[in-house]
Amino acid sequence: MKRAVLPLAALWAAALIAAAAPAPRRTPSRAPAPPLDFSGVWEIDEKASVNVPAQMQGAVLAVTQKGNRIWISPQATGKGSPVMAEEIVADDRPYEKSLGPAGKGIVTARWSDDGAALWIDVQAGSDPEPQKNASQRSIWKLSQDRKVWVRESVSISQGTPRQARLVFRKRAGATTPSPAPRPASGAARTPRPAPTP
Repeated sequence: MKRAVLPLAALWAAALIAAAAPAPRRTPSRAPAPPLDFSGVWEIDEKASVNVPAQMQGAVLAVTQKGNRIWISPQATGKGSPVMAEEIVADDRPYEKSLGPAGKGIVTARWSDDGAALWIDVQAGSDPEPQKNASQRSIWKLSQDRKVWVRESVSISQGTPRQARLVFRKRAGATTPSPAPRPASGAARTPRPAPTP
């Protein structure tokens, strides 16, 4: 039997049709949802807390979270230096941030591997003598019913360590304000390269 031979023109036509066919569309991948959402209005529970700073006594914080960005706005604070509005970006990338009277620092925030906590590391100061600089490591957690927010921290300043445990309770039915288009003063995010280990 003789094989059927397609004319050259037919082959070219088939190739052009194949080339003109639309490529399959790719569905844009969405960033995974954060494991915890701290949104809400929170009142400090001083009796359940340990080593509450003066400015945090009687504190009420409004928190708005969208993905990995967390805005914190104080609604009421205690004595001494006022609690600053701030923004936390939990993407495991270091960035520079104003720390109020302490100047500027490098912040790195990330979710724990099990998704049960947010870890925040702050490094402040550039003195060649490490004991003259300051650092803080905080761990934020929510209770299973999402009504209790616990912030445990260890701070080292001038070589002196200090531990604190702040417990906040969520106000029922309270609504949080939408975050401003730009970060609040002192919360500007300037990415920095990761420090060399």
